[in-house]
Amino acid sequence: MASHTWEDLESFVRKEACVSPKKAITPESTIEMDLGQQGDDADEFMQHFFEVFGVDRGDYDFHRYFLMEGEGILYHLLMKLMRKPHTFKREALTIGMLHRALVDGKWDSNAIRLK
Repeated sequence: MASHTWEDLESFVRKEACVSPKKAITPESTIEMDLGQQGDDADEFMQHFFEVFGVDRGDYDFHRYFLMEGEGILYHLLMKLMRKPHTFKREALTIGMLHRALVDGKWDSNAIRLK
């Protein structure tokens, strides 16, 4: 397995999320709020992350970190009417978490979570 650096990850993030070279990318930068990756864009971003760096997907779950495309208030109300649990709350996914998964070579939600 190839050894990747923070610079490799930063370059990937800038390319995939179209981030300006002037914008700082830190371990605390979030994929959704700071980079604007949501829904289908976030799904593609993460798929490319796993493919490009050869990181094992482990227990990665898209829904833990992102809302689906179109998962707005109408979807929320429909789930409530069907008495199925639904919340808009998601765990923030950061560049630091991607870096930890990159170093470990595997996505382990508990191991990469910010403390």
